[in-house]
Amino acid sequence: MQIQSASPPRSHDRRWARAVRFCAIRIPLTLALASLLYYLGRFEWILPYAGDGHYTEELTLKGWVVLMHSVLTTIIHKTIYTFFEPFGWRAWNAIAFSSALAGGMAIQVLYAIRRRPLFLFTNIAAGSFLVFVGEVESYAWVNFFLLLTFLAVERFLNRQWSFWPAALFFFLAALCHMLALFYLPALFWIMRRDSRINPWEFLGPFLGFIAFYLLFLLLLPREGLDLDISRLTPLFQINRKGQLFTFFSLAHWELLAYFHWKSSFFQCLPIEIPLLILLRKRIHSPFQIYLLFCSLLGLCWTLVWHPDLGRLDWDLFSQAFIPIHVLLGIIFCDIFPLHRKCESHSS
Repeated sequence: MQIQSASPPRSHDRRWARAVRFCAIRIPLTLALASLLYYLGRFEWILPYAGDGHYTEELTLKGWVVLMHSVLTTIIHKTIYTFFEPFGWRAWNAIAFSSALAGGMAIQVLYAIRRRPLFLFTNIAAGSFLVFVGEVESYAWVNFFLLLTFLAVERFLNRQWSFWPAALFFFLAALCHMLALFYLPALFWIMRRDSRINPWEFLGPFLGFIAFYLLFLLLLPREGLDLDISRLTPLFQINRKGQLFTFFSLAHWELLAYFHWKSSFFQCLPIEIPLLILLRKRIHSPFQIYLLFCSLLGLCWTLVWHPDLGRLDWDLFSQAFIPIHVLLGIIFCDIFPLHRKCESHSS
């Protein structure tokens, strides 16, 4: 009797096995990194005070109330607090762990973009990374999803992924905080230059974003400031309560310089913009140009947006330096490539 050979494993079985291996590695790693970032954030000399921290905590304690311009972040914070509350955690600690959890995943996304210690150091040593270090605020998750968008855009440009993951991650970032929408022109530039993109790869995530945003606002109570032209720095005269200065006044320049300093390497070396100018000729690949576009958009929106909390708004305005440090990290890796082992000369 002839023994039949075992049939090869089916494709969905292999995908299931890969998914199990992925979770078995990523979940413990994410929790370990999040725990480290959370406890680092307890040191006041590492993490500056968050301007809206107490308001964010109070919002989480109010039940399922969402902040209009950061709907998904509010829900994530509340979900994590609901999980930890039976263990005696304060809302403050739960929100800090929520930001650290986003940071644990952000480190892995950075590693996926470039598997180089130099690249990781360039990004993690930046003051803009501190929103991931257990900060009690609403900016960690939007930055995480924007980093995922950067990864997806590069994979698309390298013909490894379709375009829809980039659009999906981008609109998830916008659900986490509306500031992500300032970077939409950079995504449009990618769509315009590449004819491979099916319009529905963008329209699908976009319509999902609109539907979920409206659904959240219809089903859940909401709070937050209106996002209108009064949020911009006034040109010639102060128009509302909370505005501190007019556009390009000395106080405006001083505060912008402070935000750049707080977002820089180790919060003491504000050399990012001079470095970009110095290394501009090394920006040549489509992905690098896309990151440069995002960096310029970030600098532009922080230039015109008004910091109602003054210096305490460092965390909001530091966001513009996330794409800058990603771009600089890639340029540094190009300048200092990994050296191959020298082959021995034949005698």
